[in-house]
Amino acid sequence: MNSLNSASTLETHLETQTGIYPTLQYLVRFLPWDSKRISDHLREECKHNPFIVENSDFHTSEALLDDILPNWYSPIAQELSLSEHLFGQISALSIPSRQREALIYLTQWLSNSGYLEETPKLWADGSIWSAKELEDVVPILQSLDPPGIGTRSLQECLLIQLKNQPESLAFLLVKNYLEDIANCIGNTSESKHNYQVLLQKINQNINVDIEKITNAIHEIQELEPRPARNFGGSDAPIVTPDLKVGLIAGSWQISLAYEVKQRFCLNSEAIRLLQESPKSRRDTQQLEALLQKARNLLTALQQWQENLLKVGQFLVERQQAFLQSRDKLDLVSTPQQLVAQSVGLSNSTVSRIVRGRYILVCNQHSRIIPLHSLCVPVGVGGRTPQQIQQMLLQLIAEESPANPYTDEQLAQLLKIRFCLPITRRTVTKYRKISGIKSSHHRKLTDKKMGSKSRKQGSLLKYQS
Repeated sequence: MNSLNSASTLETHLETQTGIYPTLQYLVRFLPWDSKRISDHLREECKHNPFIVENSDFHTSEALLDDILPNWYSPIAQELSLSEHLFGQISALSIPSRQREALIYLTQWLSNSGYLEETPKLWADGSIWSAKELEDVVPILQSLDPPGIGTRSLQECLLIQLKNQPESLAFLLVKNYLEDIANCIGNTSESKHNYQVLLQKINQNINVDIEKITNAIHEIQELEPRPARNFGGSDAPIVTPDLKVGLIAGSWQISLAYEVKQRFCLNSEAIRLLQESPKSRRDTQQLEALLQKARNLLTALQQWQENLLKVGQFLVERQQAFLQSRDKLDLVSTPQQLVAQSVGLSNSTVSRIVRGRYILVCNQHSRIIPLHSLCVPVGVGGRTPQQIQQMLLQLIAEESPANPYTDEQLAQLLKIRFCLPITRRTVTKYRKISGIKSSHHRKLTDKKMGSKSRKQGSLLKYQS
C-alpha cells in the first residue's frame, strides 16, 4: 500500500515537473531581457502559434527614447570613457588642488549627453564645496574637450562651439533665434512659412539674404548638440526602462514602465475550435503542444514581471533618500545577497534581473538610471564606497598644502574622526579611485603653484 502511494506521489511530481520545467526555461531566458525584447519575441511567436495573440485593445506607445532616435541608431563609442578623457585634462591644468578636486566632483553631475544637470545649490549639498566654488569652476569645465561639455542648455552648448566667431551670423542666430530656427527645419508648408517669418525678424536688425541665412543654419546643424555621446567603453545603444518610480504622497512608488503581460493573451477562439473540431490524434497532439507552449510563455512572462517588481520595490524602499536627493552619499549599502534573501529569490536570479536593466525616475527632471546602481556593495565599516571617498576628500581638503597627509595618516584620521576601521592599503585604493594623487605629488603640485605665484608677483612688481 505504501509503495502504491509512493508511486502515485512520484507520478504526480513528475507530471508537475513536466509542466513547470518549460516555464522555468522561458523564465530564465526572459530574466535578463528588457520589455522591448520580450515583446518582440512574443510577437514573433504569434506568427507561428495560433493560441497566443497580441491584445488589440491594449494600445500605448512603447517608445521613450525611440521617439528621439530610431532603433538602428548605435554610434560607435571611443575606447576612452568620458570620465577618463576629462580626468586626463583636469590633471594637466595648473590650478589649485581644491579646484581640481571640485572639477572632478562636478563631472559626476554630467548627463550622458554631456550637459550639467541640476543647480549649484544641489551640487554643493552634502559636499565639501560651496555652491559658489562649484559654480566658479564651471567655465573651466566648459573649456575642456569635447567642445560644449559642461553646458546647461542646448543654446549654451552651441554658443561655446561658436565662441571663436562671435560676430558670425550663425552665432547671432543661436543667441537670438534658436527656437525660430528649429521651427524652420523641414519641407512642410508650415516650416517654409516660419522661414519667411524668421527672415523678416532678422532683417529688422540686419540686412541679410536668404542664401546667407541658409548657410548659417547649415553651419549650426553641423555643430554637436550632445558633446559626450561618442564617449564610452562600448557602443551606446538605446535603452528602454522596464520600471518607473514616481513620488506619491511623499514616498517613491514603483511600477512597471510597460505592462507586457497585458499585451498578449491566449486566443480563446482558437482554443474553442481545438476543443470542438474533430482532429486526428497526430494533429491534436501538435495543436495541444502549441497551446501548452503559449500557456508556458504567458506564465513565464507573469513570473518575470512579478520578480522584476519584487526586486525593484525592495531597492526603491531602501534608496528613498537617494531618489529624493540624487546624492550618491545617500545610497544605503544594499548588496545583491541582501536583495535575494529579502525577496525570496536566488542570488543568480537577482543578478540577472538587475544587470542591464533601467528605471525611469519620474519627477521634475526625469532621468533614467541603471537598476544595479541601487545595489550598492558594502564597503569598510558598513559605509558605501562613495561615502568613503567623500570622507577622504574632506580630510584632504583640510590638510596643509605644504605637508599633505600620507595614506597612513589618512587611515588614522578616518579611525579617529569617523570611527572607520580601515587599513592604509584600502585608503590607497579609494584615493586612486577618487583620482587623488599621492601626498608626494600633492606636495610637488603645491610647490609648483607657489613658485609660479612668486614669479607672477615679481613680474607685477617689475612692471609697476
